[in-house]
Amino acid sequence: KGKFTAIMGPSGSGKSTLMHCSAGLDDLTSGTVHIGETELGSLSDKDLTLLRRNKVGFVFQAFNLLPTLTAKENTTLPLDLAGAKPDNEWMDQVVQAVGIADRLKHRPDEVSGGQQQRVAVARALVSKPEIVFADEPSGNLDSKNAKELHELFFMLRKDLKQTFVIVTHNESLANMADNKITISDGKISL
Repeated sequence: KGKFTAIMGPSGSGKSTLMHCSAGLDDLTSGTVHIGETELGSLSDKDLTLLRRNKVGFVFQAFNLLPTLTAKENTTLPLDLAGAKPDNEWMDQVVQAVGIADRLKHRPDEVSGGQQQRVAVARALVSKPEIVFADEPSGNLDSKNAKELHELFFMLRKDLKQTFVIVTHNESLANMADNKITISDGKISL
């Protein structure tokens, strides 16, 4: 727990495909993927959906927040859809850690882009996933908000013992990672 892996490479090299396969969003054409002790290829569609819901968090470049929901409602949406209730103590810890405790009643159009991305990060964390995948999470942010988001990921790795796999073009973010994977023309080099 608490590891940070960065995936880098030029556009079109296969970074997002690798992440999507690793997260169980896309099917593999060869090889295997394990999340914890579970091999994803052995799961039925229903079991794969349950694994993603219970053990995987996602942060996408487009924040994917619903405009009519408050920050709190956007954060708890995956749990609501699953018919589950958030662990209130964990939820409080997450919203404090990501710095949105004072924005929970605001809708996306009432907060900055950086705050919207923090809501997206909280949403990825609220179900206590084993791993969080993030696809260019700072790609739509200015340099100040991108730096704050990167610092947030490292703080969450340390304080919440959260494991992250992040696709990024940001060299300084990748250089801070525990592991760095570089992809070129679909080939991985560690």
